[in-house]
Amino acid sequence: MKLIASRVQGVRFSSLRCFSAKPIAVLEDTVSTSISNNEMKFRHHPGVINPRTPTFPKWASTEIHNILKEKKIVLKEIRESANKLENYLNKRHPSLEQSQLAEKIKKVEKQLNAANPLSAVSAEDIDFHKNAKAKLILKQNVYNWQPINFDKLTALTYLVGRTVQNYAEAHRIFNEIKSRDKDFKPRTLFDFGSGVGTIMWAASDIWPETIREFFCVEPSPFMTQLSERFTKVAEPKIENVYYRQYFPMSTQTYDIVVSAHSLFELPGMESRIDALLNLWTKTEKYLIIIEEGTNAGFKLVNEARDFILKYSNSKHRKERQFVHIFSPCPHDLTCPRFATDNTPCNFSVLYHPLQFLGGWKHKQNLYSYVVLKKVKRPENDEQWPRIVRSILKRSNHTICRMCTANGELKEEIFTKYKHGRFMYRCAKDSKWGDRLPIHFEQQENLEKEKENCDIKKSET
Repeated sequence: MKLIASRVQGVRFSSLRCFSAKPIAVLEDTVSTSISNNEMKFRHHPGVINPRTPTFPKWASTEIHNILKEKKIVLKEIRESANKLENYLNKRHPSLEQSQLAEKIKKVEKQLNAANPLSAVSAEDIDFHKNAKAKLILKQNVYNWQPINFDKLTALTYLVGRTVQNYAEAHRIFNEIKSRDKDFKPRTLFDFGSGVGTIMWAASDIWPETIREFFCVEPSPFMTQLSERFTKVAEPKIENVYYRQYFPMSTQTYDIVVSAHSLFELPGMESRIDALLNLWTKTEKYLIIIEEGTNAGFKLVNEARDFILKYSNSKHRKERQFVHIFSPCPHDLTCPRFATDNTPCNFSVLYHPLQFLGGWKHKQNLYSYVVLKKVKRPENDEQWPRIVRSILKRSNHTICRMCTANGELKEEIFTKYKHGRFMYRCAKDSKWGDRLPIHFEQQENLEKEKENCDIKKSET
């Protein structure tokens, strides 16, 4: 085949400009300037969430020890019970919805017919009372959900096994709100499923000068008794605490509303939606949902996130309510985690177990959460990407997996050569859960332009 271009004489081609569709990471100017002027260290860039390991209050640890002594609890036995409870919570699933039951019965039908293809049966003909095999298969496919009965012993077990972790989660979330929203001075807090009061302890430690009233909803009287005892010895002192077993009917709103590890205790989606509606009605500024860092826990958090966003932005509402995701998402779009894989969007916090129970080394706790702020997202909101997995540090490069402002998961390989020393060090010194003070810009790909787009010869 002859080239047509070879017959063309004296034709001059102008240079074509090609643009890269791949955005490049750019460090924020204020951060770069502060680092250049030695006003900021890389490990203290504004996207870092500190402290890495929140310190559990000594007064709380001492009081837990005193309670166990008074109740004559054997430490070895309560420690074993706490470990069993921890394993149970990590494997827990919410209750099965009626709409999901038909799918489970279809699985039973498929497994029965696979074992006996000659005597196939339909799902409608299975008698689960008489067919022991079908009943066993159904039991294996359906999670036997039950609410936890927080009697006296279970309350003490939860106190030993979960208090430190729950405190570390709340402290870390509250601390980010305080560091990013410096003008926010909360005076009231509403705690749904308050348990022994760890949310109050963390909030009073973060905002000791401003927060003045706590309203706690806790159905277990044994948990409430423990919480009341802790408020008497708390440092700083916790005052004006009001307890109820059920949701109050009043229309009063609170600066912070928290539901921590409580959605799993509700019997179904309908009751969860009712609870979320009540919590959102009570919210003046921030609504915080925290659950286990498992797939099941993340799904409950994401369910709450999507419902509040859709409810507030509904066209059928008489008055539109502004809302945006304050943390951890840098966007209000659909969570990209479900679109990519089946792993949860969770975060890690380090904590020191109770020393009198033999906890000398710090441990890692995984949790899923969302913080919704009841205002419109500011136009100058940074929307820095959030690091959603552990950073991979390699020779001369660092790999960060991030959730970005456009609602996508992005993996970026940071190097000194490509990104500069400042950005590389900021990425290297960050941790899972931090934000990176960068944004992405569409830039011209000069190398591709030089190789593929410029026709320098005017004649062939």
